[in-house]
Amino acid sequence: MIKFFLIFLFLVLNNEAQNLKTNLYDYLELALRWPNSYCVTHEGGCRETVPQFFTISHLRPTKREGPDMQYCPTPLTLPNSTIETNKNDLLVFWPDLSTDNFIESKSLWRDQWKKFGSCYNMMPDDYFMNALNNRKRNDLKRILTSAGIVASGNSYPTHRILGSFRRALGVNVNIVCEPDRSGNFYLAEVHQCVDVSGTIPIDCDNKARGCEDDPIFPYAGFQPDLNLN
Repeated sequence: MIKFFLIFLFLVLNNEAQNLKTNLYDYLELALRWPNSYCVTHEGGCRETVPQFFTISHLRPTKREGPDMQYCPTPLTLPNSTIETNKNDLLVFWPDLSTDNFIESKSLWRDQWKKFGSCYNMMPDDYFMNALNNRKRNDLKRILTSAGIVASGNSYPTHRILGSFRRALGVNVNIVCEPDRSGNFYLAEVHQCVDVSGTIPIDCDNKARGCEDDPIFPYAGFQPDLNLN
């Protein structure tokens, strides 16, 4: 009996090792979104009030070449204790924009773990802590405001926005733009790249996806909020 158990254990561990080998990635990409832009471009998908600062969209293990990494085979599941331990930070920095109910929001974080966390070669606690710590490291809206990119109703060239992040962070980022029904382009997401450990910022490609160098509006639907992060 013990012999069969050891053989079974060996096969399981060997299979997990193979999964880790095939799921190696080059860096992590943290996508931070401007909530109002998401609400403008995804009509009917948001609660009445959303944060007026950049929040986490996802943390994705990424290969420099090759297909996107999603839904990787893994024996790990997201324990409820991880969500409960990080409850306050998740509600602030990684909120479900469709609801402010904590119980209902759990499906968002579970889906994120299944989609991207499953490709992460560490434990669920590390995945969420790395995402939250990297979000809390920098105030992206303050960086833009300090560079003169303010909520004035004016559009700004994408190279100016990319340059402001480069000067403040010391590394390149990527930005993603999305249009509304009128064809106006808004800054939807800022993507920051970090090394495989999830702790050291590295250069992204310094690209604007969806808008190239067209002028874009940085603060869709901005409303002053005392809770500025």
